[in-house]
Amino acid sequence: MSEKSRLTIDQIALLAGVSRSVVSRVLNNRSRVSTEARTRVLEIIEKYNYRPSSVARSLATDRTFEICIVTPRRRNEAIANGFWPLLHLGISEQCIERGYFVSLTMISSDTADEIYDRILNERVFDGYILITQEVTETLIPKLRARTVPIVLIGQDPSLPDVNSIDVDNFDGAYKATSHLIELGFDRIGVILASMHLQESIDRYRGYTQALTDAGLEAPDTRAFVSSYSEESGYEVMKRWIEQGTLPPAIFCASDAIATGVLLALYRSGIAVPDDVAVVGFDDLPNARYTAPPLTTVHQPIYEKGQRAANIIIDQIEGVRSDVVHVRLPAELVVRDSCGAMKRMPGKVESRID
Repeated sequence: MSEKSRLTIDQIALLAGVSRSVVSRVLNNRSRVSTEARTRVLEIIEKYNYRPSSVARSLATDRTFEICIVTPRRRNEAIANGFWPLLHLGISEQCIERGYFVSLTMISSDTADEIYDRILNERVFDGYILITQEVTETLIPKLRARTVPIVLIGQDPSLPDVNSIDVDNFDGAYKATSHLIELGFDRIGVILASMHLQESIDRYRGYTQALTDAGLEAPDTRAFVSSYSEESGYEVMKRWIEQGTLPPAIFCASDAIATGVLLALYRSGIAVPDDVAVVGFDDLPNARYTAPPLTTVHQPIYEKGQRAANIIIDQIEGVRSDVVHVRLPAELVVRDSCGAMKRMPGKVESRID
């Protein structure tokens, strides 16, 4: 062969001494192929570095080998916040590894109806990965009629029949709050996203349960913001400082919020952790490089994307048909912003990892 990339299924069949249908079954990892025939086909594929074209695969399998990721468009948050690129990367790289293309679509509450129609009707996708409840509330009713695999990244108890994957938000918030209590704080403020989102509800439940278990009450310093953004954390912190209601410890529902909190405290001359302890949630790559390095709850964001991709591809390819609900573990990462190194010397070490 003069050009390896132009090898066809018919040529593979001829070189391997098998039928075209046998080659197709091998390429799609189907059964009903003898070990000897499969070995001969795979040897030819490896020898000529064969890669089936997307058009050929679509014709052979009645699939497009394309998955649509639908994500919310929250001002600059969808790209600027380090959470989203890491999640999208996990999805995309796993899809590519398994031979699928990915289309990324961002939508917002004011997205025109024709955009939804284009996502659902003008393009044919093998499956949809929907990120957060904001997306599911709009698209799920329309997607149900399509009978295509769907995976929700996030939680929505009203959709028990839809695959989902998320971190254990309750446990993560419980661990963060309990850590601050162990350090001796009895008044711990909290900054959460909208309580319209299940993850916010669960993080708030984890926060309040930790206080209850310790015999403490939630203080008045509670804020519910519109987005997981640095600006949200900054504005809440400015307001608390100006009102004189600043608590000695704060649990933030995202690292982005915590970053805004740290900046507001810095600009007000309030030292962290000497005057105020701060804990975040996410463990984004820049959390170890804030000043001081941020104590936070680690959630496996990249793995969350990978697992979502595997769930949807397994269902597309018929590997599994059951509904899957995955909850990944949340782990506390102790650095400097909580003051553990000063309050509990020798028990906890800073992690810049």
